[in-house]
Amino acid sequence: MTKTEIQGIKTLLNDSKTIVIVPHKNPDGDAIGSSLALYHYLIAYNHSVKVIAPNDYPNFLKWLPGDDTVLKFETQQEESTSLLLKADIIFTLDFNAYHRAGDRMAKYLEESEAVKIMIDHHQKPDDYATFTYSDVSMSSTCEMVYNFLNMLGDVDRIDSKIATCLYVGIMTDTGSFRFPATTSSTHRIIGDLIDKGADNSQIHNNVFDTNSFNRLQL
Repeated sequence: MTKTEIQGIKTLLNDSKTIVIVPHKNPDGDAIGSSLALYHYLIAYNHSVKVIAPNDYPNFLKWLPGDDTVLKFETQQEESTSLLLKADIIFTLDFNAYHRAGDRMAKYLEESEAVKIMIDHHQKPDDYATFTYSDVSMSSTCEMVYNFLNMLGDVDRIDSKIATCLYVGIMTDTGSFRFPATTSSTHRIIGDLIDKGADNSQIHNNVFDTNSFNRLQL
């Protein structure tokens, strides 16, 4: 993102806003981790924030801090639709085309007059966002959210809740740091997240050591 775009986002967030954060349909660790990390960051600035997932997600992610606040569009459509249509800002995380949120939710994303901010690491982003942070070289959207907070000058605002959510997304999207997109920068970020309160051993146990079909699939 350019300095002008970052300044535009800072100005946008200067006063309290109604904000919705949307991950993709069938959200994984990176989608939910990045969404909840951004949620905790924004509520600390007294914004009215809600994460709306298109549908449910695996139980091995439901221990994440803030999980109990997440709406599921599939089963809470009336409340979700109302929030989408009255939002001042909508963040779309870990996807870059409306249809990735599911056809029904895509309709309301298109109708919403909110400022759209995309943070995503997949190829060929659609041109719908007012502000787009797209980088296919990144290991995960969670790594990008860390960088986004750094660009805003707010890495010091990362607490243990944010650090935990970001760690989960990076860990799961990199195959526990095995995939080629895992760079030295990724490891430096992980080190900082541990310093800020992410309990790497407990996180690994919570995600991988829970006996479930979802865990076996992961």
